[in-house]
Amino acid sequence: MARRAGYLQELRDSKSPEIFLVGGPFEFLPTSGELIPEKKREALTGAFQIMNYDLGVLSPAEADFLKASPNGIPKNWIDCEDVSVKILPLADGKTAGFIILPFIEKGSNDLPSELISEIAELVKKYRDKTDILIGVSSLGYFREKKLLASPQLTDVPMDILLGGGDGPGMTGTLADNGKTFWVRSYPTGKAVNRIDIFQWPSRDADFKWTSGQSVKWFLQSLLDNVRQEPTVLKLIEGIADEK
Repeated sequence: MARRAGYLQELRDSKSPEIFLVGGPFEFLPTSGELIPEKKREALTGAFQIMNYDLGVLSPAEADFLKASPNGIPKNWIDCEDVSVKILPLADGKTAGFIILPFIEKGSNDLPSELISEIAELVKKYRDKTDILIGVSSLGYFREKKLLASPQLTDVPMDILLGGGDGPGMTGTLADNGKTFWVRSYPTGKAVNRIDIFQWPSRDADFKWTSGQSVKWFLQSLLDNVRQEPTVLKLIEGIADEK
């Protein structure tokens, strides 16, 4: 966690283009919902307050767990109990739209057709109102795959899907014939997914992401050569399995 904070701080301190940090579900609790010790909870909430994500999404279990913390829920983190939309300003008058996909309990990998229709309607509504439209998911790999393959999203795709939940992590792949960039977080927290966008997605029907031209992605490992942020390092001292 201290290395993550150090890496993110270096990004923000660099002269790179605008940095926008998004955190997905299961940063605070595993997908099983198993609770962690209160000491670790306080360390994590303190660390995320320092890292100051622009947007973070919590599973319902995480939201309930953090509400009981003296630190509370870190700034800009919201729950994903229901479908919701966040429109956030970017530099130069641009806007990013985020469709927060709802949490579904474990069990079948099925995705209700009513939910697919609801998501498709939101994508259709907000695609032309934003410069980039991003889905944030806790649904798991197989449900996300089904969603992206849905004919309802073929003509009105999300630009990016930030996946999470059960299933494999993914550095990134171009789905829906290149119209949606799909990436999935890795559960160990020993790396961060980084996406560099060089060209805003066009709303023309023939737009496709092109690796290395309009978008680049990679997994940034948080190894020993990454600087540890000292305040976060102090917070996590003595905490097992720190990330």
